[in-house]
Formats: sequence, structure tokens, C-alpha cells
Amino acid sequence: MSNLEEDRTPFSLRHHFILSPQAERALARLVEVHGDTRRTGTSKGLVIQGPSGVGKSTLIKEYVREWESTHPPKPGHRHVLSVEIPSSPTKKNLATALLAAMKDPYADSRSHSAETKFVRIVLLLSSLGVEVVVLDEAQHLVDYKRNDAYEAADWIKSLMNETSIAFVLVGLKRTEGLLLANEQLRRRFSATVDYNRFMITETCWAQFATLLRVIHELLPVKSISFSNKEMIQRFYLASFGLIDYLIKVVDRSVWLVQHRNAEGINLEILSEAFKDEVWSSASKDRNPFNHAFDFSPLTGAREPFENFDIIAA
Repeated sequence: MSNLEEDRTPFSLRHHFILSPQAERALARLVEVHGDTRRTGTSKGLVIQGPSGVGKSTLIKEYVREWESTHPPKPGHRHVLSVEIPSSPTKKNLATALLAAMKDPYADSRSHSAETKFVRIVLLLSSLGVEVVVLDEAQHLVDYKRNDAYEAADWIKSLMNETSIAFVLVGLKRTEGLLLANEQLRRRFSATVDYNRFMITETCWAQFATLLRVIHELLPVKSISFSNKEMIQRFYLASFGLIDYLIKVVDRSVWLVQHRNAEGINLEILSEAFKDEVWSSASKDRNPFNHAFDFSPLTGAREPFENFDIIAA
């Protein structure tokens, strides 16, 4: 039997929720907004904005897990409804997305107007006991430069008026442009959390080092230390301070060790994992885990993080 066919217990850091300072702050705000809505019976909104790869979607999943473990929903009910906003949002296709998420058999009915779908959504949200609606990829409401997108945003405001539910917009940094352009929506989404990547500051550097230490403790294989100054710098430059890239490199490293029966994670394994998961054409001097690495950020032309902060804004 080959190594690929061996029965191994799969390991992934994605099976573990690592509470970073960013995640802790966002979770606390989400708890507060949800709690305020339950107490007052008035719909409130929260915006969670930040670049791709920081863990926004993972944060929502963890909130659902925690809430439903302490507040189990009744059979056939659900407390949190997560929906991805269509890339070209309109009132009708956004309504269709919500109905589909609630498994409405008539979600795709073309004969139903946006107004008819709206009424069905209000009824279903109530009958299912939904307390929080999460609308992911909220930047689509800003990116789609047509009146339809503005109407879709206005439609969200109307839905908040008709329900006693907390609404959470999750998206890239430019999501805040939606609030700037719509005063009534801005009043309803007055709470905003900036969920950013780790940056090169004294505080963030210490937090990133702590994150690496926690990850190291979770590893099911032997490994070199992640905690010395040089390794912290290597990991930071390899991930650009984004948890998603960090997880990809570490998960791949664990897989390589396990399926080769290697002694443990070392620079060679990490270097290969980086090429497998982040940048396949990285030269030795541009691979953060290679001994020849020049320790400059991977933000040059055609490098993994070229213009990343501009694109993610």
C-alpha cells in the first residue's frame, strides 16, 4: 500500500479556531450587536471588513458553532443564516440567494417578483427563528456600478425594517463605501470592525509570534521552532501577515512529513510547501524558507503580494 493510500487521521489547522486579537475583537462586537438586537427587538447592523485571507468567514463559522452549542436551535430552526451576495447584485437575485439559503422550494421561481420574494423571506426568517443574517462578499454592492446595486442595498435596509434580526455585512475594506453613499444604511450599520492582516508594528509582531507559537503546539509532527526572530520573519514574509497563507504552508508541511515518513518539519519542507501552496515559480532567493532568501517582501512585480493592499482595499 502506498503512502497516499494509508489510513491516516487527517490534520488541518482549519479544524482549529485560533483566537487572534483581530478575531477576538470581531467576535466581541458580534456578540454585542446580536445581544442588543435580542434585548431591544430592533434590527441592528455590523460591518466586518478586511482583506481576503484574514479569516472573516472562519470567524462567522466559529460564532455559529459557539452560539448554537450554548443555544441549541429547535428542530428545523436555525439561529444564523449565511448568504453570499451575488457578484452582480439586484433586489431579485439577492432575494433568491436568501430564499435558497433557507431551502425555499420556490427560491428560483421566475414568476415571483422581488416584492413577492421579500414577503416570503420575512415569513421564513420568522418561522425558522433566524436571529442573525450574514451577508458575505458585501463589496459587490459597491463594485457593481449600477442602480441595481444601490437598490439591492436599499432592499437590505427595508428587510431590516421588517424584522428584528441582526444583520452582518462581511467584505473587503471598500465595503464602507456603501455606507458613505447611503445615509440610512449607515445609521443601521453604525458598528464597524476592521479585520486586518498582521502588520509590521511592535504590537502586531508580538501577536504574530504568539500565533506561531500556538500553531507549533498544535502540530502532530516534530518541527523546528517557529519562535525565533528569523523564523517569525520568514513566516511573516511568506504569508504577508495573512492567516490563510500561513495555514496553507503549515498544513502542506505536515502532509509532506507524514506521507514521506520524514523526521519532521524543517526549512526544506517549508520551502517546498511554500512553492506548492503560495508561489510555484519562486526562485531560491525569493522563497522565504530557502537558505538563500534575501528577506525582502514579496511585493514586487509578479510576486504573490504585488499591490495586495490596493486590491484588497
